[in-house]
Amino acid sequence: MRARQTGGVSNVPRDLERLVDEIDGWLELRCPDKALDRLQPLLERADARTEGLVLRVRAYVATKKHREALADLQELRRTDHDPDWLDLTEAWCRKRMQDLPGAVRCMEQLLQRNPKSAIGHFNLGCYLSLRGDKERALDEVTLACGLDASFRDLLWDEPDLDRLHKDSRFKALAEPPEDATTADPDGAADEAALEEGEEDFEDGEDEDLADDDEEGQGGGHN
Repeated sequence: MRARQTGGVSNVPRDLERLVDEIDGWLELRCPDKALDRLQPLLERADARTEGLVLRVRAYVATKKHREALADLQELRRTDHDPDWLDLTEAWCRKRMQDLPGAVRCMEQLLQRNPKSAIGHFNLGCYLSLRGDKERALDEVTLACGLDASFRDLLWDEPDLDRLHKDSRFKALAEPPEDATTADPDGAADEAALEEGEEDFEDGEDEDLADDDEEGQGGGHN
């Protein structure tokens, strides 16, 4: 599954903005232990606790402390923090705790609220595939690719979808669509050059939300 890479920190008290930037920087540098060491001032302030919890969840995910991350996520659900990020990140943690039914529930909850979420459909397809529900998994990844064609590029490389590889529907979905690149290769190269540097997702996270190497931001690829 795809991980979403955002935490959506916002409304930081002015006197704590530099500290939040520092913690976020350590997370970006994949140094979650250093981030955890600096979080307490945020967690002790009522006007900064939400931001502190988001950052701590990202650090816990990066250090594979999924049970601790789930506890913080439950507290965050009582705030107005981005519910999609919460669902993607909780599903990410539950999958790694071998709770596939819980991960599926999170994605179904996200999609009930936001039925056009490509990452939601893709991640749900991944969890269903792991659970052995191949037909429904195929339906979900098909919807994801219809909403965002870039997910086609991930199909063969996503290990969660290995069980679908022999299915003709999957093979057809994973084939690159016919377009003008055959007739005009130079034009295609120019277009690719213009698009160079665009980031996927979640990323993202989901990045986020890539596999365990992307975990530091909480969410999503699966």
